[in-house]
Amino acid sequence: MSNILVGDGNNMATEHDFGDDCLNEFVQELADEITGSCMIPMNLPAAEVANIVKRARKWFYKKYEYSVQENFFVIPAAAFSTEYFKASRTINLPEGVYSIFGVHQTSGGMGGGDIDFASGDFSVERMFAGHAFGGGAGVTQAAESLEYYVINQKFFDLARQILENPLSFDYNRLNRALRFTGENPKGNVILEVYETISDCALYEDEIFFRYCAAKVKISLGSKLAIFDFQLPGNITVNADAIQSLGESELESVIEEINGDEGVDWMMHS
Repeated sequence: MSNILVGDGNNMATEHDFGDDCLNEFVQELADEITGSCMIPMNLPAAEVANIVKRARKWFYKKYEYSVQENFFVIPAAAFSTEYFKASRTINLPEGVYSIFGVHQTSGGMGGGDIDFASGDFSVERMFAGHAFGGGAGVTQAAESLEYYVINQKFFDLARQILENPLSFDYNRLNRALRFTGENPKGNVILEVYETISDCALYEDEIFFRYCAAKVKISLGSKLAIFDFQLPGNITVNADAIQSLGESELESVIEEINGDEGVDWMMHS
């Protein structure tokens, strides 16, 4: 097993425990990667590796679409009557909410207000089937009826956005404070958010592993370049090669992430 050094600097040990089994296993995998499963006689400071992983998580939340997922949060109307909200106009959201891309006010409970969570409209299906199989104009009439229906729905949606006063807000992801900058909500509020996935799930991602490994190599190479020493057997450490390898791998990972950002492809014949 590759060594990960921990301790107070005077009495270093090879046991490490961050209180997180997933992080412990991930750091050990990184150690095996860097040292070639003990092929290279080189020790890694566990605290520095853990810090690199922590910073990498924050970078991935901003750049990697699979590190966050969409979800809904409901803020009950009673939350806007508290003394804290009246004084600060702020709601503190739970840990894991990375960003907010929608704030909607409802006039009642779930499904009873401005946002309808019901799915399926059998009247539309009956209309479409009736025209398609009922004779006469047939499919042509069905297509026109469906077109009119879609246009009307788009019109109603646009009118609702214009006639309703939207809720103005500002969200700070660092302290997870949602501040309402316009009028106060008068009912329940539904938030459309991006929340971070679990650390254990992120550690399982192959791209995240390669990113962290590259970062560790860069850090290791830059630290070793400060000192000029040899390993036992007159083996010289090539710090520049280690750092260059890490930088090359990091560039490759970032390029792969940027090329996988959910592009809407259009094919031309």
